[in-house]
Amino acid sequence: MKHELKLWLRAANPFAPPRGMAEAQRSARAGAVALAVFAVQSVASLPMMSDKLAQSMTEVTQAQGGSAADQAMMEGVMTVLAPTMIAMMAAFSILYLVLAVVQWRKATWVIPAIMLALLGYSLLSLVGGFLTMGSVMSELQSPFSLVLWLVQLAMGLVYVAAFRGGRMLDQLKRSV
Repeated sequence: MKHELKLWLRAANPFAPPRGMAEAQRSARAGAVALAVFAVQSVASLPMMSDKLAQSMTEVTQAQGGSAADQAMMEGVMTVLAPTMIAMMAAFSILYLVLAVVQWRKATWVIPAIMLALLGYSLLSLVGGFLTMGSVMSELQSPFSLVLWLVQLAMGLVYVAAFRGGRMLDQLKRSV
């Protein structure tokens, strides 16, 4: 058991290239585990994120000098949008789980590459939000948000290892 854990940790290391076909497959499958973790994180963070979004929309309305009617309208919009947001988060979580199953079975480099691109876009959006909204965005960041970002960055490192493992598997399959 301890030896197996060491093998998986080595496979998930983005700084160590896979040493063979078995390790490359383990690295690619680590991407499936990262996708499953991301799906669970999405579901677990849903209640807190929806509350935080509603609160942030109210703060933005207040910061822009919105009247009580504007704030009431924003609360009404959030009340209507909340079920849609929950359904979309649930759909994305299911999609991540489906992708995890596909990644586990196919051990490809494509899915980790897509997830890395999405993570990069998300990071750029966060930086853009800080640059354009300044203090309002900084107020929206909480310790919970920081933990979510740290988990996403850790999963990003696993996606790098999965990408490398998938590429190696692809190259090994082509050479046979």
